[in-house]
Amino acid sequence: LIDLIDQGILTISQAYLQTRRWKKEEESREPRSRSRSFKESSSFLFYKKSSATMLEIEDSDADLIFTSPPYWNKRKYTKNGGLGNERYPDDYVQNLTSHLDGCFRVLNETGSFFLNLGDTYQDGNLLNIPHRVILGLQDRGWMLRNTIIWSKTNPKPSSSKTNLTPTYEFIFHLVKELGYKYDQILAPLKHTTRSSHSPRHRNLSSGKSKPSPYIPRNGKNIGDFWTEEIVRSAVVNQFSTDSTTEHPAPFPEDIVTIPLLQTTEQGDLVIDPFMGTGTTGKVANQYGRRFIGYDIQTY
Repeated sequence: LIDLIDQGILTISQAYLQTRRWKKEEESREPRSRSRSFKESSSFLFYKKSSATMLEIEDSDADLIFTSPPYWNKRKYTKNGGLGNERYPDDYVQNLTSHLDGCFRVLNETGSFFLNLGDTYQDGNLLNIPHRVILGLQDRGWMLRNTIIWSKTNPKPSSSKTNLTPTYEFIFHLVKELGYKYDQILAPLKHTTRSSHSPRHRNLSSGKSKPSPYIPRNGKNIGDFWTEEIVRSAVVNQFSTDSTTEHPAPFPEDIVTIPLLQTTEQGDLVIDPFMGTGTTGKVANQYGRRFIGYDIQTY
């Protein structure tokens, strides 16, 4: 590879990615020791340890990963530093993207990865850390399908007199391939009067217009700006024909519910490598999915 770089055929970045591919292929052929296997009958497992390797999980076993890792420089997560407590933001981006390589290994080709991540100010400068992380993940082979804006119901108050109060965070939808599992979830259409008409488009052959075929009959495709109203109405609409289904759990558990219903089926395996208080596991269990969580401490 060094010779190819010298000849101008490869860039350093391309050589780095190729080296990582070779390393992963070699590691995938090596036997792994596991402290505990995940049986089909198990519905909820928690490992009090780092998720950097997740050796307890086989390659391509996971159907969904939904997680929110430590944000940079928000609080002291461990006594000895660790992820989120790096001195420089670039170190955090590098450490987090490297840490999430394990997620790439365990997620199958039809699975989805939803990453919730917030930003940080340093000396008055908003650092754009979430997008730096996503660019790093794309360099590692991930495909970004959506950048979802989560409009928070009760944002943290800000005493600043020189900038607006931050009221949202990002949820990024990433996949390994375009053939990922996805069931569209619809939000109810607004009530219309008798004189109103469905959106129409021009029929070029006859010159007449007809109702647009792009709007689903039972609702509309939800957008990438999620308020509490949108999240709740979309989830409720999904189960409107089932009178035994209770209203989804209070926000922010609803934030997990939509991705889970979109990308998994009952019995699928959901993983949260930064489990925290266990919100992802709770929602997964509520809807009949298996779950594995990791965290270095319990809450």
